[in-house]
Amino acid sequence: METEHVIWIVVSLIILFMVWKTVEPLITPIIFALTVAYILHPAHAKLTQKIGAKNSAIALSVFMSLLLIGFIFGIALWFRDVTSSLILYINEAFEWFVSLDLPLDIRQSTAILLERVSAKLSEYLLSYTLSIPKLLLQAVIFIVVFYGILTHSHVLLNEVYRLLPEERRDLGIELINKARDTLNAILRTWLMLSIFKGFILTLGFYVFGIADLSGSIAAGILCIVLELLPVIGGWLVWLAGAIYLLTRGEIFAGIMFGIYGALLISPVPDITVRPKLVAEGAKMNSAIVLIGIFGGIMAFGIKGIIIGPVVLGLLSTLLEEWKEQKERKRT
Repeated sequence: METEHVIWIVVSLIILFMVWKTVEPLITPIIFALTVAYILHPAHAKLTQKIGAKNSAIALSVFMSLLLIGFIFGIALWFRDVTSSLILYINEAFEWFVSLDLPLDIRQSTAILLERVSAKLSEYLLSYTLSIPKLLLQAVIFIVVFYGILTHSHVLLNEVYRLLPEERRDLGIELINKARDTLNAILRTWLMLSIFKGFILTLGFYVFGIADLSGSIAAGILCIVLELLPVIGGWLVWLAGAIYLLTRGEIFAGIMFGIYGALLISPVPDITVRPKLVAEGAKMNSAIVLIGIFGGIMAFGIKGIIIGPVVLGLLSTLLEEWKEQKERKRT
């Protein structure tokens, strides 16, 4: 009986290994399909009440398909110019940061962090943007998984709970809740607000004539990255744009862009919008979120933005459970 048990374990491990090797090349679009489906699920629920679950899933899938097509061909057209502008902005921002009278340890640590993250993002973007067919394949996988999750969301959730072992089922439920709360915190409080600010800054740079379209997109990307850092934020980018307009003699445009940046990018949204999002999301330590995001990027590429914080959130839950068990044994 023990021999048979060992054989089945080995067979199961081999199957799981083969499944992982099959799914691994497509894990990025799968993770992002799960993430976007999670974000849009409330909208899907409202649409379902009006037009039905299947029609709602089709409508949202068509909408995402159009966005992906625009994104893919936009990258193909502007990638080189955007990359050049982004590198220029990063170098100038880094030179400005180094010129500040900060402790040596902080400057060195920040320099290493920026260098590692920039290199990883550049490597990831380059590997994808040089292959339009690969991007199209990723997009197809994304849409298929996205549609499947929306149409079977309730079934999938029930199956996840059914797979939980009866022994310590409460811990499994707690881990699921922690993952959900972590996703809420990351997606609503950090990424969604940061992406919105990046879009607003891109629009402002282009409308106010600070840069061409490629340069504006690069400025928006830089704004998103800086928004993920504590203290340092998107205000640096709009301030640089306002100063550029003022030094060019466009006083009125510079003042208006400064007001635009303060109201829509930083600090007004951080005072008014962010606290509400934090209240609705998970109460996660900002240091854990920061380490999770940038450590995840360095370890897993762009998908690490999701994986890193969620894994650290689950680890904190397990540590809390371990401490509670230690306390129970003492008593």
